[in-house]
Amino acid sequence: MHYTRVIKKKGSFRYLFNKGKSVRGKKITIYYSFINKKYNTFGVCVSKKNGNSVSRNKIKRWVREVYKINEESLKKGLNIVFLVKKDVTFKNANYNELKLEIEKLLLEEKLYENN
Repeated sequence: MHYTRVIKKKGSFRYLFNKGKSVRGKKITIYYSFINKKYNTFGVCVSKKNGNSVSRNKIKRWVREVYKINEESLKKGLNIVFLVKKDVTFKNANYNELKLEIEKLLLEEKLYENN
């Protein structure tokens, strides 16, 4: 991820949850805001209720891969967190479903550069 830094601190997640805009889908919720930087910040939240560590990490890898594919076409200065809903596990969801939903939500919110 060339234009992105990863969010690791709890305070950064809390700030986005409280002050950021959000868009909800069936499997994922996206929280975002804009910062005055030349890079994006990115984070993924998956609850323990989504399953064991193997399934949570698999879901996180899927979300990171979708973000990596769309990274260059997103606007710069974006502060974004993907919150996976609690009923989503890798057994009842797949990569293509998550990819289509994330891309649809990003397009709805006009977060792509060429909108």
